Amino acid sequence: MIENIAIIALVFLSQLNIISAEQGSADFLEQFIEQESVGDKFNLQEKNWNYYFDNINQENFLQPLPSKTQNADDFNIKAKSAIVLDIGTDSILYSKNSDEKKPIASLTKIMTALVILDNVDLNSMVTISRNAFDTDGRKDSLAVNEKIKAEDLLKIMLIRSNNTAAVSLAEHTSGNVEEFVKLMNKKAELLGLKNTNFSNPTGFDSEENYSTAYDIAQLFDYSLNKQLIWEILRIQKLNLSSIDGKIKHKIKNTNLLLGRLKNITGGKTGLTDEAGQCLALVVGDPIDNHRIISVVLSAEDRFLETEKLVRWVFRSYKW
Repeated sequence: MIENIAIIALVFLSQLNIISAEQGSADFLEQFIEQESVGDKFNLQEKNWNYYFDNINQENFLQPLPSKTQNADDFNIKAKSAIVLDIGTDSILYSKNSDEKKPIASLTKIMTALVILDNVDLNSMVTISRNAFDTDGRKDSLAVNEKIKAEDLLKIMLIRSNNTAAVSLAEHTSGNVEEFVKLMNKKAELLGLKNTNFSNPTGFDSEENYSTAYDIAQLFDYSLNKQLIWEILRIQKLNLSSIDGKIKHKIKNTNLLLGRLKNITGGKTGLTDEAGQCLALVVGDPIDNHRIISVVLSAEDRFLETEKLVRWVFRSYKW
């Protein structure tokens, strides 16, 4: 891919001292884009160049590539699909059927959160509709006609994986779920998630709501730019209330690896009949805090399998 070639070229040139500073990197990229966009040979917009160019920090160009240690043992995960992605170099450290389209359950809610952050004043007031309340799933004390701050509802959605909160925020954002889903798919297209499609903001099983482990890893990588999402996903327990203070919500994170696995930035769980157990996690190396993204789809025990996978990666690779 063009974007990968450009990044490799940057690393090579930097080691030859041709590029001596961040401005040099930026100048090189600008020249590369100008050269490769001449005529009809390449369409950089279709290749999502803007995403990579705008969101990869300059210092990450010079990060060392991870290498497998000589004593690394073989590893296989029971989950039907999985991937581990190195943050910074985008290197794939583990992969199992990572390009297969799968139902992703509530991992969907990360895209829901991104669209909300793009379009909603988090201090605005959301009213829980009957339609949202009747959505399948836990209620966490949410009530019909309850008025609650958008940011608090976002926390309930992400921490508890609450479907009523997701539908309420979708209605608040776009007027109805159908229009909100259009925004989700537009965002997916802009991010270059070519094997991803959404049909609802909750992650309910549907032939039209799917992704791949690889696309989910890329989605989570992008979402790291949204600090609030990850501040929320690290919260283990939280007490919230309606705007008038009459309705209380005591919520606990569905991610059982919080407090169990060190150096966790955060993660999102998912569980439906068709998707099985799903988990996406961002975690740092206990030694140098170098971070990775782990995704498991359709696992028998998402927490145990993710924990084993993460420990294997940090045992088997060095930076």
